[in-house]
Amino acid sequence: MKKLMILMAILTMAVVAKAQHEEGDFMVQPKVGLNIATLSDADKSITDLHFGIEAEYMVADKFSLGLGAILSNQGAKYDVWEANTNGKSSYTVDLDYVHVPILASYYVLPGLAVKAGVQPGFKMRAKAKLDDRTIDLDELYNLDKLLTGEDVKISKFDLSIPVGVSYEYKNIVLDARYNWGLVKVVNVGDAFYNRCFMLSLGYKLELGN
Repeated sequence: MKKLMILMAILTMAVVAKAQHEEGDFMVQPKVGLNIATLSDADKSITDLHFGIEAEYMVADKFSLGLGAILSNQGAKYDVWEANTNGKSSYTVDLDYVHVPILASYYVLPGLAVKAGVQPGFKMRAKAKLDDRTIDLDELYNLDKLLTGEDVKISKFDLSIPVGVSYEYKNIVLDARYNWGLVKVVNVGDAFYNRCFMLSLGYKLELGN
């Protein structure tokens, strides 16, 4: 029995050692996931999707640097009162970004990492949805500028601070992170900052060292 327990302990240590990446390892990870997004002044959050790919290089046995490209749909929902019906309805602001997360990860245990970094983002599209109508917000604000002279714009650039945690098991990675936006989505007022929780599932491919 004692020999069996020692053998099991050795096998367990071997599995753990194999699960832990080493200095010089380079990995890529396609991923897809769920967004729970809002804007800092919004009434409700929205749920949508993101997908992309991230690369990771092990600078040391427990520390890595990563770079990615993520297509992410974000936005928020606002409540409005309709005067003609004296009832409440809502409209959704729909924002599409390409994010470039630059992350530092520290592996507190084999497979378990905490991470933080910076995330530039580039707006691809901005829409508002009300009932069955969809409005391009950039076109709307351009028209409003011609008619009223008010120069309202949606920023083409976003910057956020991502913080999170991930767990890897047999190359499958579950990642949860929160992105705290630092750039105004709209150039008026004091609000309109992106806030987004991302939960994703990925598959890590090791390309060697």
